[in-house]
Amino acid sequence: MGIKDKIKIRHAPLIVAGILSVIGLLFYNSIAIMGNFILLAAVIGILPYALLTYFDFKKIKDVEDRLPNFLLDLSEEQKIGMTLPEALKQASRTDYGKLSIEIKKINDQISWGVPVQEVISNFAIRMKRSKLIGRVARIINEAYNSGGDIARTMEATASDLSLIKEAEKERRAVTAQHMMVMYAIYFIFIGIVIGLSQTLIPMLKLNIQAGAAGGGIMAFQDPCTECLTNPTIFCVSCTIFSLLCQMFALGSGGACYYNALFIVMAVIQGIFTGLVAGQIGENSVVAGVKHSIIMTASGFGVLLIMIKFM
Repeated sequence: MGIKDKIKIRHAPLIVAGILSVIGLLFYNSIAIMGNFILLAAVIGILPYALLTYFDFKKIKDVEDRLPNFLLDLSEEQKIGMTLPEALKQASRTDYGKLSIEIKKINDQISWGVPVQEVISNFAIRMKRSKLIGRVARIINEAYNSGGDIARTMEATASDLSLIKEAEKERRAVTAQHMMVMYAIYFIFIGIVIGLSQTLIPMLKLNIQAGAAGGGIMAFQDPCTECLTNPTIFCVSCTIFSLLCQMFALGSGGACYYNALFIVMAVIQGIFTGLVAGQIGENSVVAGVKHSIIMTASGFGVLLIMIKFM
């Protein structure tokens, strides 16, 4: 797949999102329909990009994991008398997972007459998200330029990479428990929100009924009531929550405000807790995209079901 094809794929969701946004604006008479179209456009515009970024991250991690074996094989082939280009040609016939695609590109470029140093540099550029691969490429090029023992250099580099990867595996084994703690914290938070929803909303309804009968003395009321007569900048949240209530049928009045507030809290908490879990577990915020999607989708779904059917 060429660069132009990748650009087209990355831009396709944005085009679809733009079309959906325009369609949504046509339903300006129905806030619920318009809001759902715009929300769908936002999801289509953001989610594919986030997933592509995550898949690129996973590809680079797989390449890094396979790199020590690849360097050891190159070292052994050079020890028996092969030149580096010949060793790369031989390695292109071996399965190194995601790394095999890059090795075949390297071998093809060398067969076209591109200098070895430039080919290795191009590989590092393609893998520019990985500082580790960039360092390895520089070491190989410097050894090749200086005329040193490339086989021994690659063997030493592979040994160092193996130690680094072993250390990362040990760290992931330790931090896996912390990731589970992050999931537990999020779902405990969802449980607390559900408890608040099932407690506060009935209290609000009772207070409204008492107020209508002339005996309302409780302070727990709809915070958006004053916005009807005295709108301020702080009333923006009421407008947003009102839109969410119409989109997902979350109720009206005070119940609308608090149900929408709980939904927004769950979504924000899910996104950022997932990103933190990725940073803790795999030392990368990008790795947290999958956790954010899982937490946000499950939290939103559970809350929406509980609000509607309880």
